[in-house]
Amino acid sequence: MKRIACLLSLTVLLAATPLVLAAQSNEITLTVLPSLAFPLGPTLPDGLAYYEMGYGGSVRGEFMPSFTRNLFGRLSLDYETLPISGSSESVSFAYVGGDLGYAYSPTARLVLRAAAGGGLYMATATAGSVRNPYAEAGGEVVLRFNPTVSMGLGGKYRYLPIPDDVLYQGVSLQVGLVYDLAGSKKGTEVRLSPQIAPVFPLFYTYYDKNAFGTATVKNNENIPVQNVKVQFYAKQFMDSPRDCGEIASLAPGAARDVPVYGLFNDSIFRVTEGTKAAGEFTIEYWYLGRKTTQTIPVTLVVENRNAMTWDDDRKAAAFVTAKDPIVLGFSKSIASTVRSDTATPAISTEFRTALALFQALKTYGLGYAVDPSTPFTELSSNKTAVDFLQFPGQTLSYRAGDCDDLSVLYAALLEAVGIESALVTTPGHIFIAFNPAISPENAARAFPGPNDFAVIDGKVWVPVEVTLVRDGFLKAWSVGVNELAAAAAEGTANVYPVRDAWTVYEPVGFAQAGTLVALPPVETLAAAYRTEIERFSRAQIADRVATLERLIKAGTESDKNANRLGILYAQYGFLADARAQFDFAIKKSGLSQARINLGNVEYLQGNYPEARTQYEAALQAIPGSSACLVGLARTQQALGDNAGFRTTIAELKTSDSAAVAQYFPDGSTSRAADADDRRIDLWGE
Repeated sequence: MKRIACLLSLTVLLAATPLVLAAQSNEITLTVLPSLAFPLGPTLPDGLAYYEMGYGGSVRGEFMPSFTRNLFGRLSLDYETLPISGSSESVSFAYVGGDLGYAYSPTARLVLRAAAGGGLYMATATAGSVRNPYAEAGGEVVLRFNPTVSMGLGGKYRYLPIPDDVLYQGVSLQVGLVYDLAGSKKGTEVRLSPQIAPVFPLFYTYYDKNAFGTATVKNNENIPVQNVKVQFYAKQFMDSPRDCGEIASLAPGAARDVPVYGLFNDSIFRVTEGTKAAGEFTIEYWYLGRKTTQTIPVTLVVENRNAMTWDDDRKAAAFVTAKDPIVLGFSKSIASTVRSDTATPAISTEFRTALALFQALKTYGLGYAVDPSTPFTELSSNKTAVDFLQFPGQTLSYRAGDCDDLSVLYAALLEAVGIESALVTTPGHIFIAFNPAISPENAARAFPGPNDFAVIDGKVWVPVEVTLVRDGFLKAWSVGVNELAAAAAEGTANVYPVRDAWTVYEPVGFAQAGTLVALPPVETLAAAYRTEIERFSRAQIADRVATLERLIKAGTESDKNANRLGILYAQYGFLADARAQFDFAIKKSGLSQARINLGNVEYLQGNYPEARTQYEAALQAIPGSSACLVGLARTQQALGDNAGFRTTIAELKTSDSAAVAQYFPDGSTSRAADADDRRIDLWGE
């Protein structure tokens, strides 16, 4: 018993060594394991086992180096007592040794281990003592309760040789507690490394669903961590932290990238000069049932509110602030001038309004000026360079801007009065296209050149080179046509409808405080508009009028060519000339298409009863004609003939249901509100 007490004292003393080391490392564990020893040999000549089952205990320290998550080393002090069969005496064994092993964790709480090694043993009995090397191998299962305490169950085989024989060999079964000397520090080796890009105030709502960086989460622990959550917060510009992502489980040594989002408030939009703000990431996770939270500070770079990069050309749409009071006031005053002019209904109200807005900018004195510090030509090819764009109100206030500034302004003016606009980008340049709200078929009739417009997804787009604002609409349109055609031929043209771009890059409600925009007198604006629209109309039809007149005079399908000439006149507002041509075609051959078109002219001039007469006569000759049925239904609307309207719509549904959806989407019997609503884009040919 005295020897046993001495060995236990030595065990406690040596066990203190890993306790000291544990203060410096989280890779050391201390294990105390009582054991039962089952001898396998040697045996006496009569076959009787030399030893009976015994008992003992083990104290060991284990070290797992930081460069591996599975290999470990072990130092142990073991003691066993085995009774000698058929005797009152026993043999005591003391072991000092070490093992190398491999650990595998199928789950966070379960560890499977295997190890092998050896050391020196000392066997003591009444007859004396012996010292020799020994070898051992074994395995165990460890169940983790928490980061500090686990339970181990295992067994090992020992082989104790003596010269020319074996002193003992057997199996020991062990069960006991495993104490992690640095368990309180475990679970802290999960690292978050953020990489965030500068934030652009203009897109502060965009960042709520689109990442502006990533945060790499790496698990440096030896077991998985669960329910990892990452948040980002910048107190100066956010009302609350924004959840960035969750990871259900992260394996040892594994790393995952979490996108970084930010729900910024509008205070960030007051940043007029680039600045820096304090931000922080919070990472929360569970390690063996214990919740751990870490906070990582970062510096958030905030650009000025006019800044953007050209990595995605659609971003410019966020500057198209169509609801800016200055933009609305400018656009609506021009639109009202156009709507009050019913004498020249060329193409469509949208087309004429777009023309008028452009001429108003010219009359207002707007000019093109390259910003030497941020020229679009250079910056647009550099996807990371920060450009400075002006908001529409700023450009109106400054009366000048670069190609991107002027394009944004013109698009905002168009959208403010309901005209669809698109950003057109070519290498080193940006300009605008607008939708005149006419069908591709009517555009082909109305515009002389095949490249005067583009058809994209069934919509007509008219390109305008906004930098030529001082040269007038017609010149800007002509140059825009050539630019788009050239870039399209090279495959370098991109057309981005602003409304589509808004779904990704939402415009910001920005109004420049103290900005005052004084429009020229209404009479001046109206005169500029009428001059340009007349130039446009005459220039557009001159060649085609001359050609058709020659054909009519020569008698070549004179009725059909007269009808074509009438349509041309009507589309540009020359209704008296159009009526004369339709009358000629009807008298010449009774051309039913000309009768439909004459009905259109009567409708445009507000002569509804006569328009109905013409449509009904044409319908007798051309049953199911879409142009005729649409015109008749509109006339019935205007006359308040609800029963007739419903009958005509029913017939139109049978022959052309698409026309019903296009021209009468709600099936309303309400009449057109004013002359501006009486547009015609279906003509009989």
